[in-house]
Parts: sequence; structure tokens; C-alpha cells
Amino acid sequence: MAKRHRKTGRQTAPLPARQEAAAEEKPRFPSWLVWPAAGGWAAFVLKSYYSRLMPRLDALSAMLAPGQYTAGLAGVLPGHLLNLLAAAAFLFSCFSLGRAALKAAGLSFRGALEESVLSCGTGFGLLAAFVFLLSVFKLLYLWPVAGFLLLAAAAGVIRLRRDPLPPAEAAPGGLGPWDLAALAVLLLAMLLNLAGALAPEIFYDALVYHLAVPNFFVIKHGFAPMPYNFYSDLPFTHGMLYAAALLLKGAPLAKFVNYSAGVLTAAAALAFGARFLSLRAGLWGALIFYTVCHAMFASWSSGTESLLMLFSTLGLYAALLRSGAEDDRPLWLAAVFCGLAMGVKYTGFFPTVGVMLAYAWSDRARPGKALRNLALFTLIATLFTGPWLVKNWLYTGNPVFPFATGLFGSGPTADPAKLRDFISQAAQMGHLTPLSWLLTPWKVTMGQVPNSEFFTPLFLAFLPLLFLLGAPAGAAAAALWTFFITVWAGWSVSTTMVRFMMPAYPAAGLLLAAYLFSGGLRALKAVLKAAVLVSCLASLYWAGYIFYTQGRWRPLTGAVAAEDYLSHTQPTYPYSCYSGIKFINEHTPPGSKVLMIGDEKSFYLKRDFIVSSVYDRTAIVEYSSAAASGDDLYARLRADGVTHILLNPADAIRLGRDYRMFYWDARAQAVFHDFWSRHLLGVFSFSETEGGRVFNRIEVYELTDKLPPGVPPAFDVMKEIIMKNIDVKP
Repeated sequence: MAKRHRKTGRQTAPLPARQEAAAEEKPRFPSWLVWPAAGGWAAFVLKSYYSRLMPRLDALSAMLAPGQYTAGLAGVLPGHLLNLLAAAAFLFSCFSLGRAALKAAGLSFRGALEESVLSCGTGFGLLAAFVFLLSVFKLLYLWPVAGFLLLAAAAGVIRLRRDPLPPAEAAPGGLGPWDLAALAVLLLAMLLNLAGALAPEIFYDALVYHLAVPNFFVIKHGFAPMPYNFYSDLPFTHGMLYAAALLLKGAPLAKFVNYSAGVLTAAAALAFGARFLSLRAGLWGALIFYTVCHAMFASWSSGTESLLMLFSTLGLYAALLRSGAEDDRPLWLAAVFCGLAMGVKYTGFFPTVGVMLAYAWSDRARPGKALRNLALFTLIATLFTGPWLVKNWLYTGNPVFPFATGLFGSGPTADPAKLRDFISQAAQMGHLTPLSWLLTPWKVTMGQVPNSEFFTPLFLAFLPLLFLLGAPAGAAAAALWTFFITVWAGWSVSTTMVRFMMPAYPAAGLLLAAYLFSGGLRALKAVLKAAVLVSCLASLYWAGYIFYTQGRWRPLTGAVAAEDYLSHTQPTYPYSCYSGIKFINEHTPPGSKVLMIGDEKSFYLKRDFIVSSVYDRTAIVEYSSAAASGDDLYARLRADGVTHILLNPADAIRLGRDYRMFYWDARAQAVFHDFWSRHLLGVFSFSETEGGRVFNRIEVYELTDKLPPGVPPAFDVMKEIIMKNIDVKP
């Protein structure tokens, strides 16, 4: 049956229900044309994709064998339950904070899910702003954050008693067997992602950037320069949420913040469908985007993409609430969400433009008012992005660092050549030509572009067909198309990294579902829905396969202790230095400061530190180049508070070869080796072996004015192992 008519931005009288249904169900093209065109293209894409990535039943049976998961489960379950309770309390506090703000602004919502999702997103933004202020004034301690959230939670309980949530958007009783199957797959995906979120953090970017920088701010109780880690000068709205989580419960809570962003986006898609399309379209739209393997991978670790996707989706949602209404307040809420999105990542600019264009199209009959509203929209969004631009300008002289260095410069400590390397690596695209641009969707879908492996075939298989399948009525479809095309277009000319396109995933999923549940061509759409469900199941399989083969389940289930897992090299987690970090955290005084050499994964440190990313100058090289002798180098390090050195030889060789991390000249090397022979005392060593051969070795040294009598100089690992292996071609 057709949906009831909902108001749109158009100033036309609604069709009578039966007339509207007939208009919706009338095919745009004859079925004899649609069947071969749609079926042929979808079959071609799916066959090409699954000829490479057909799930294997033998691997599935190995993954589902229960005995491997139960041996140590009893020992880790209490910790998981405690982490989940802390996560639930954190999320409720953010919900309460956001709901209070939305109520104060006079906003009301149609259903419980809609109000809950928008409240949680608003609460995330307000908490991030609060932590930003704490960081500016060096007040980033546990009790200001905990007290703020406790007050929000208490007020939230009182408000819920006085003003309960509105009724649910729609009852699930109308869902059929296929819809219930879709719901089951969606819930299974959320459960798998929760398992990933509860496992220890090994995502390389989180250990270097997403959690490492907020961890440094927590150690310093606020913003502080990291002259050898340019990531610290990127926008960090997500980092403020992670900093609050690290203060309250450490990495598990930070990972849950990221995980909850994905779940909240799925809930927003469901609420969006229930309000503007249909409950079924919302459910299937959530299923389609949430089971994209890269969206699932992003849920397992603390990154930027899930929160960027959440704020972008809520921005579009709020802007569409404004469509056809005279109340502009939802549009200002959309501006807040877009400002938060750009504060997570510069690429939040693309979805922001998409939201603005979607609004402008809906209000195109009044161009003057639309322009005034867009100007105010930009101003409000800037309030939530501007502080990061100001911070970056104060630290580097460049408000959009590390971009536009030709206009603003790159700051006093950055290496312009290495920053260009970073931008090139992030884009991972060579010379862009019309042909390469046209071929990118195919290559990305088929895993022929780095980091696109296991991407979904559904977008390429179905989105080009939607014009054949009918046209869902209302402003929602136009807004979704405008948003999706804008985000995709910006992405397509700037990068081929598919996870950077995540803000477009929910819109693509909702579009696909909206057309599948529009009137007409029912037999064809039934076949396409079956193909969608099977493909989502296959994506769930591949995500589970990656989770299993990477061994992430082992510390989760207690098969191996989390600290042992982190201390050893794992897939996607090369040459772990956790053993040395653990020693430093447990066996050095609170005032210690660590210089990391040959490793950029600093997250788990609880002591002050200096770390160098591969896209920056290297701290020890700069210290050695500035020093006149080994004694002078020791004096310079001690003057900057350094008490210990953590050395990762294997990673130093890898980073030295691939990223030219040790670019010193012969004189600087001589200064460093002189310092090594006089002022370093080995205090910790850890080795990993394979087949009796050491392949990973972690060393911790203490700086000393002079070696104790009778103690020989430590073996010069830098001279005898690292530099010799860097100079030899692999």
C-alpha cells in the first residue's frame, strides 16, 4: 500500500490517497525494458564481485566452532559488563544533555527514536565543546568531566519523569518475514561490531593519532604543542569526546563512543525512513549502509569516520525537518551538526555543502530567504568549526593546516615535503583524468584500489538503476540524492579511500531502500530485495572473517590476556612496543618523560612523551643535529625533561626505509653515538621470536649523567642494527 502523503516544500495541494497511489505505482518505463536492463546490470556487477569474494563454508564452520570462545570467557565477562555499564551511563548523560538543550531551544519531535538520536548527537557536540574549554584553560581532569556528566544524567532522569519521550514512530507489526530477516542481520552486525569495540585497540591510526593525541592532552591536562606530531594540529571534535572517555574509563569507553556513533547513525536512518519514507525503507536503508564492511571495520576502533558519518546524517535529517515548514530552528540545528562534522575532519565540508544544497533546493521558491538562511547557517556552523581553525593558526600560523601551505605556510616545525607526502598518501590517487574518474567506482567496488577490499557491490549494482524503478514522492528523495551526489562528487576528486566516503553511505542505503519500497514492478523489486539481503549477509561474513583471522576475538574471550595480546605483533599491528610502554607506566616515577625512537604508536603511554610521526621531522635527529657533542645532546634532552628513551628497532628499520625517518648527516650521527656510549643505561628489554629468530625487540633506556662504575656502554642498537639495515636494500 502507498504511504500517506506528507508535506513537502512544494506549494501544491496533495493528491487524494488513491490518485497518489496510482501515480506512484505507474511504471516510469515498461517492464520489458526494466527487467533486462536492471537485472542484467545488477547480475553483471554481483557476478564480477562474488567471483572474487564468494564466502567459504569451511571458513564459516571454523569461525562458528563454540569451544574456542568459551575457555577463558568467565574471567573476562565481568570486565566487559563493567565497561558496558560505564558506556551506557556515558551515553545516557550525553542524551540527557542534548535533550535538555533541544527542549530549551523549543524543538519537539514526532517519535521517541527521532528525539533520542538527535538528543544523543547534540549531547556529543555539547560535551565536545565543554572538553574543548577545559583543554583551553588546562582544566582537563577527571572530576570536571565526571561532575558535568553526572549532573546531566541526574537532570535527565528528572526530565524523563516529568516529560517522557513521545510514542514510537511506527509499530513494527507490519514487518514481514523478509523485513524481520533484515532486522536480524542488522542486529547480528551490531553484535559483531560490539565485539570489535570491546577488544583492545590495535588500529594503527588510533595509536598514532585519534587516541594518541587526546591521550597527550589528558596527560598535559589540556592543549599542548606536539611539535613532531602534525596530527595534533588537525580538527579534534572527536578527540574531545575521546579525551573525556579516556579520563573516565580509558580505551574501552573511547572505543564505545566510536561504536555508538555507528549504531546511532543506523537508528537515525531507521527514524528517517519512518518519518519521511516508510519504516521498511528505514530498516533496509540502515541494513545496507551498516553492513558495508568498511563501516563495520570503522566501528571496531577509535577513528573519525563513524562520528563524521553521524553528525553528517543528523545534519541532513534536521535540515529535512525544516522542509516545508516556517520554523527555521531545525535548520539551525542542522548547522550545528555540520559544524561538528567539519570539526571532526576537514572532509566534513563535503556533507555540509550537501546539507546546504538540499535545504536550498527545498526552499528554492523563496531565493531571498534561502540565501539569508544559508548565510546564518554558515555562521552557526563556523561557531563549532572556527575554534579549531583558531587553535591551528595559533600553533602553526595556518588555520587549515596541513593544507594550503602555499598560502599560509606550514609552521616552524613541520617538514613541507613530508606533509605533501601525507596528503598524497591520504588521497592515494595519481594523476586524475576523466577516464580514471569514470573507472574509480568499478575499481573501488572490485577491490582494485588499495584499502577498498571487501567494499559492498550494492551501490554500484543498484544506484545507477534507480531511475528505472520509479520515483518516491516527497522532498526526502530529492534531499537524499542532493546530499549523496555532493558528498560522492567531493570524494571522487580528492581520494580513492572508501572509508572517507562514509558520510554518503546512509544516504545511499536510504535511497536504495526508498526505491525498492516504492510502488510498481513488485516482482523485480522482490528479486532485488533478496539480492540485497544476501549481499548484506555476505558482507557480514567477510567482516566476521576479518575479525576472526586478525585474532581480535582472542583477548575478547579471554583466550589470551589482553596485555599479552598487545605486547605481540598482530595482523595490522606491526612490531608492538606495548611491553616497553607497560614497563614505563609501571616502573618510572610520575614525572618521567619518554622520547620514543623508531615508533610512532604512543597511545598507551601514561607518562609525558615526545613522539615523531613519519610525516614530521624526527625529534632525535633534530636534537642530535642541534647538539655539539654527546654531552650537549644529553643536556638538551634533560633540559626538556626527557628521562627515558623507548627504542623499537624493527619499526625503526621499516619507517627509516619507507619514510626516511632518520635523515641525519654523519656529524649528527656521531653526536648521537657519543651520547649513547656515555649517557644511556638499559633498564628493560623484550623480544619476540619466530622460529628461534628475533624479529621484534623493544628496549627502554634511562638517561644518566654518567654510567655507574664498571657498567659498560649499552650495545649501540641504532648504529649496529637500525642504520645498517636501513642502508641495505630489502
